[in-house]
Amino acid sequence: MTKVSFDGNGRRVPYHGMRVFNEISLWYYKMKQPQDTFEDILSRSRRHAGVDLTVTAKFFESVCMGLKKKVADEPSLNGLFNGIHVPFICPQASESDLGTELEKTTLPSVAASFETSFPDLHFKATLQGSSRLSGELSVAVGSRYERFLEAHKKGAVAGWYFPQALQEYDISSQRTQMGSLPFPHDLVLNGAADTAAALVGSPSLLVNEEEYPPVLCLSALKHADERLMLCFKAYGHHLEFWCMSQMLTSELTQVSEQWSGGLTLFAPIG
Repeated sequence: MTKVSFDGNGRRVPYHGMRVFNEISLWYYKMKQPQDTFEDILSRSRRHAGVDLTVTAKFFESVCMGLKKKVADEPSLNGLFNGIHVPFICPQASESDLGTELEKTTLPSVAASFETSFPDLHFKATLQGSSRLSGELSVAVGSRYERFLEAHKKGAVAGWYFPQALQEYDISSQRTQMGSLPFPHDLVLNGAADTAAALVGSPSLLVNEEEYPPVLCLSALKHADERLMLCFKAYGHHLEFWCMSQMLTSELTQVSEQWSGGLTLFAPIG
């Protein structure tokens, strides 16, 4: 049985077969723990993402704290909250196609929240080459992300995003390691809607004036062109979304000190 453990920074300790840049991370790429309150996050999520006005900050917080207790009661996840942990609330899905929702709804909401909070900075989306999103995205096998999407289609979803839980893992290993984690119905590899919701609620997540932040991979989603990957990253202090190559060579995928896979723990709320 594969051992599950997290280190003092909330990163999953790699086990045999995982392709990682460093077995023990040097933590060259760092993030700051956001200081946003549940009220702050909910307010931005209402304004920029259309979260239902009937959801209260007290209810949102109670859902998240219930999930936190669930983690505390699971010994194998001891240490997960040592890392960056971001509460989020995600509205009901607006489109059936993953790429269309990302283009029409998700990315514009991230842009609006970021540029409102940082009017001197900008958000930019870049699709490398002739790549496109609409009709091109699916759920990666083993990611468990279909569970999140089932809840997302039915209503709002709240939870925690752990952006550095899989820092320095290659994308294939991020997906593979999910098979040994507990909570198969509500602990998933992160994708676009949940990561974007975290950025809408906490737009300073990748703003770090002292350190270089990691690239946030959206590894639960797979592009039809499997050479490509999706991510959010900082460019200076600006925020960018990329659909870009993950290939080092024509046969070998990237394993990077800067790339970080995340985990999402969630609960449906509407």
